[in-house]
Amino acid sequence: MAITLAKLFMRTISQNSNENQTGVSLWTLDDIEKAQIKQRANAQEQTDEQADAEGDDEDRYGNGGIDDQAFMDLYM
Repeated sequence: MAITLAKLFMRTISQNSNENQTGVSLWTLDDIEKAQIKQRANAQEQTDEQADAEGDDEDRYGNGGIDDQAFMDLYM
């Protein structure tokens, strides 16, 4: 019980006294929406980079790389 009250007290005193802040969070709805847009943009950028990297491998090594027969000839 004491830990719960201590947590509540710490959360309460750490809040900004600005009236625009609601609840326990210091983020406004606009802040959250901006952060989500930024996260989505970063995720899309990473997905695009990964797709580009995968395409580079195929261009560099061809469709299958070195064929199996070439490996078999090396070891025989």
